[in-house]
Amino acid sequence: MIERNVDTERQGEAVAAAVKIFAEHGGFVRNVIRLQVRDVSRREDVFQELFLRIVDQPVPPDVRNVRGYLYRAILRDVVDLAREQENTSRHLKKYARNNRISIYKSPSQNAIVEEMEDEHSVFARLTRQLRRREREAVTLRYRDNCSIAEIADRMGIGRRSASRYLTSALRHIRRNLAIE
Repeated sequence: MIERNVDTERQGEAVAAAVKIFAEHGGFVRNVIRLQVRDVSRREDVFQELFLRIVDQPVPPDVRNVRGYLYRAILRDVVDLAREQENTSRHLKKYARNNRISIYKSPSQNAIVEEMEDEHSVFARLTRQLRRREREAVTLRYRDNCSIAEIADRMGIGRRSASRYLTSALRHIRRNLAIE
């Protein structure tokens, strides 16, 4: 029990340190992200990933230029995002080529319905083992394309809680996928 309290205290301190950094440099961070990330829908994701990274790996105390540190961290996230999008595009093209699907012609209505049914069953399988609130947050985020703010509003909770539910759910899903 004592170990858990120590971990909780450390985690609380890490979150407080990250909140302090983002309170002081949040405008700078948002401007850099706005300039570096062209896809508007991905900007908030990059911001949240950076925040979670700062919570997980706080800025070292010997760093004199915090803005420079944050700038490099943002560029790393942007490069990772670009690689992820490139990999996704490559996989989609390979999938289309292997299944003789044209990515330039619109698919038939039956193909769309079948694809949606497949995606729904995979999504249901992945979220089946999550707790109710985690499942609700993941569903709103990835099936209904809601932002963190919209998830928080719909669930009647704060943004931080919504973000924590998502983070926890994704951790469980990744762990389950690694086991399979």
